[in-house]
Amino acid sequence: MTSIPGESRFGTVIVGGGAAGVLVAIRLLMDRREAGPVAIVEPDAVLARGAAYATGREEHLLNVVAGRMSAIAEQPSHFVDFLAQDGAGDQAGLADRFAPRRDYGRYLRYTLASLPDGRAPVHLRERAVDIERDGEGFVVHLGSGARIAARHVVLAVGNAPRPLPDYLQHPGMRLAEAWDYEAVQAIEPGAAVCILGSGLSMVDAVLSLDARGHRGPIHVLSRHGLMPLAHARTGPQLGQGVDDLLPLGILERWRMLRRRVADAVAAGEPWQWSFDRLRHHGQALWRSLDDRQRRRFLRHAVRYWDIHRHRIAPQVADTLARLRDTGQLQVSPGRLRSISADPAGGSQVHFRPRHGQRERVLLADWIVNATGVETNIDLRPGALLAALRERGLALPGPQGLGLASSGIGLVLDRRGKPDPALYVLGALRIGDLWESIAIPELREQARDIAASILDAGTKA
Repeated sequence: MTSIPGESRFGTVIVGGGAAGVLVAIRLLMDRREAGPVAIVEPDAVLARGAAYATGREEHLLNVVAGRMSAIAEQPSHFVDFLAQDGAGDQAGLADRFAPRRDYGRYLRYTLASLPDGRAPVHLRERAVDIERDGEGFVVHLGSGARIAARHVVLAVGNAPRPLPDYLQHPGMRLAEAWDYEAVQAIEPGAAVCILGSGLSMVDAVLSLDARGHRGPIHVLSRHGLMPLAHARTGPQLGQGVDDLLPLGILERWRMLRRRVADAVAAGEPWQWSFDRLRHHGQALWRSLDDRQRRRFLRHAVRYWDIHRHRIAPQVADTLARLRDTGQLQVSPGRLRSISADPAGGSQVHFRPRHGQRERVLLADWIVNATGVETNIDLRPGALLAALRERGLALPGPQGLGLASSGIGLVLDRRGKPDPALYVLGALRIGDLWESIAIPELREQARDIAASILDAGTKA
């Protein structure tokens, strides 16, 4: 067992040092109440990176304007103030700007370093592999063999990429993960690239290739061939509620939403504003569905929801449109059947077009895996979630999505009972909340979890 520097007993151990984990630490340490020392278990040397903010590329922008990205809900201009003092421009213009994602990671680290009285979490550059109950608290097992004790544990492990299955790979295949920004950047400018998946990870890959001056063809293959849509100018966030939608099933809801959008467009509004008004009701819309309707949503409607709900900056959409107009970027809707080695080198990507019967073949020098995030905890890499299930401390969430949780994020054990000191936030709450990965949701979850931990410390 390796030694852990500093305090080995903590009030709170946060597992994961991406945006979600750092937001919890900020809320715990900005409060004057004492909840004991805080540790963040995160193998990355730099906090607040995770999947989204690990990029150093200027072209990878936030998908929300800066004015809505404050880490502290009570201080709406907090992020804009940071950008302004960083010399990025005047506050009025910055609020409606889509800032580079790398700047948001810097902002979270700056906020953490600026806490009152020099408070800071202990950053343990380790990987948590197991957690066990120990009386009123927990013992967290680390990959090095070390163990640390905590009264409270917060699971903030973030997203994990869905790996390309082994049966789709062949010896000598040149494969890059979309989240491996350096690997995508290293693709030769003249190479023929096939990107599997057409979501936000695909967008990042295309932007990186274009910024590097890529000359070769870029082919995107996904089941529906639907790409994220662009934001419009910022509009009003408040408006019609969802009480009339909640009793309806998926098909009826979709029809009513289409009528709403048509009415709004006829009145002179961009269609995007109608979806922005649903922003605060996403969790209520999901939770009001029964299991049958949730399955129907996941089977038939989720991709259409995603491209309208999770939109991209207008300038990013312009780049994609330019590449499509020149023919360099081509998008094919279809089902991937297999990938085989091409005798001349590279790969043959076999797929069946969405509205066709005859299989087609794409030739690619490089394959980029942009198939999205793994939402099934049994398929996620790493030992921690499997260990929690083995100990009976956790179970899968609704529809097999993420971890089962309740209330502010208490993890449910194998009996379905909430553990009062084991919390989860962010991506692992998708089954319970659906809308649970964007900063507006994360900052609220972080605030509520920190308040619960601090209240418990006050009563102790």
